[in-house]
Amino acid sequence: MSAPDERPEHDPELEADGGSYFPTYEELASDLLESLEANGLVVHDVRHELEPGTGERRFECVARLPGGDSPHRYHATLHFHWDALLTYASAYGPGAECDLYHGDDVPCPHREGRPQPFTEIVVEYTLGDGGYQLRDLSEVPHWIETARQLLEKAAAGDDRPAVHIGLSWQGDTTLVERFVAESSWYLELDEPPDLGPVSRQVTATLRLTPGLADRLPF
Repeated sequence: MSAPDERPEHDPELEADGGSYFPTYEELASDLLESLEANGLVVHDVRHELEPGTGERRFECVARLPGGDSPHRYHATLHFHWDALLTYASAYGPGAECDLYHGDDVPCPHREGRPQPFTEIVVEYTLGDGGYQLRDLSEVPHWIETARQLLEKAAAGDDRPAVHIGLSWQGDTTLVERFVAESSWYLELDEPPDLGPVSRQVTATLRLTPGLADRLPF
């Protein structure tokens, strides 16, 4: 499902009255895409999902470095979840969520305050092709430590990626089905978020991941 062509505008009266910044889903998705492209990444497979019954939304896209032949072995999948309450409040204004539960004649503290919107951007990096036959389970800790040491060079501060390996067994054969790393950023959206650190770390990580091909047997 594609996003609307026009992005909703914020209420100037609310902002002039000291109200908090309150983004829309479309604004955050657009800002994230612009930030990724501004940092030299190629973005494709952009998806906007909407649950009609609840109003919950989910954004997902794939980012990679430019160049190379398709399919691209190393890429990152980014996604974030947009809560149903954020959808309602961004459409009808902060405090309007009270109308979901009671009428205007009922005093409610929500009308006096402002909600604190937040979300989490999750990035999953594909580190290797699936289907590799694992000869010995003792290889797994070495794989994880090798990937962690390499990818931590792109991490900022304590934001170090988690490394996951998915295995399957077919008779006596052990296969590596997925080998990925995951990072996440918690965003408090009471002011315009700085998405530059997210995009820069994705770019730096994708530049490092090909180095795994020289260190691991796949």
